[in-house]
Amino acid sequence: MPEKITALLEANGVSDVNVGGYEAMTGGYSRLMARFEASFTIDGTSESGTYVLRGDPPEGTALIETDRSQEFAVIQAVSSYLNTPAARFLDAKGDFIGTPALIIDFTKAESTLPWIEKNGAATLPTKLAELAGAMHTIPVDELPEILARPVSGDPLTDQIMMWKQTAAKHVEHLPIFRYVAAWLDANRPPPVPVSLVHHDFSTANMMVDGEGELVVIDFELATIGDPREDLGYFKAYAQAAPPDLIDENPKVFLSRYREVTGLTEEQVNPVVLTYFLVLGVIGVVSQISNSGSAMARGETSSTGIAFNLDNLLFGQAAWIAATDALEAALDGEVK
Repeated sequence: MPEKITALLEANGVSDVNVGGYEAMTGGYSRLMARFEASFTIDGTSESGTYVLRGDPPEGTALIETDRSQEFAVIQAVSSYLNTPAARFLDAKGDFIGTPALIIDFTKAESTLPWIEKNGAATLPTKLAELAGAMHTIPVDELPEILARPVSGDPLTDQIMMWKQTAAKHVEHLPIFRYVAAWLDANRPPPVPVSLVHHDFSTANMMVDGEGELVVIDFELATIGDPREDLGYFKAYAQAAPPDLIDENPKVFLSRYREVTGLTEEQVNPVVLTYFLVLGVIGVVSQISNSGSAMARGETSSTGIAFNLDNLLFGQAAWIAATDALEAALDGEVK
């Protein structure tokens, strides 16, 4: 692998390359990852440090199917706005690494949940609001054209349609998906301008740096859509992996998020966030469902796929609970 990395860097005009300390990294949910040390000269400047290689697993074993070229382009576009490791080099077709891969800077930031165990969560609701707000106010015209835009022109319509399509494509009947789609369609919140949507916005894809600031990573599922999808997804993920930093101090979070984004209380409030707790998970849910169907048809094989199908069962209970709670709220029984 050091020789392959050296070849990739040299193909990008880098000279005096010395790669060492290569070792696989654990924790990658969808990609194979490794870290390595490197020194080299680029554009006449000497550089050395630690880097991360992030590549596709063997064909037929991926939990989700995404594009390294798109991920690379998104990271390059957002890195001046967000606290995220920079994307440095791309092997779009796997010509050098043997699989499509990208190289990003390594960060010494700590995983969020262990950091909270030691330091508590009191400072993080405000920081989470500022991170989400910064991501959702990146000018859309500065984002890569490769990013998917709402096909229908309305992101809610697209996401609701994805619920229906996921049900139709699954190998067995999923009546709860059709119920969820119908419920979401009948109870739409006020619209907001489209923005970058991370689509896997959770503590699993955040770290805390030495200054106590949140670092966001893993943009492989990013699209253009309704920014509130990220807030709902964050809450949905936190049900399985608490704490929910939004619920740590919802008034502080919502106030700061609205201040940063300019959205109104009607557009972003606890009821709306619960609506998006259901709607916002479909991007990941559809990937898991599609992988499970492919496994059932004998088109792919991975114990990881089988294991993650359990997420759909957990999700069903959460969606029913959320829609039940929202029924009461929308009827005026909960303020």
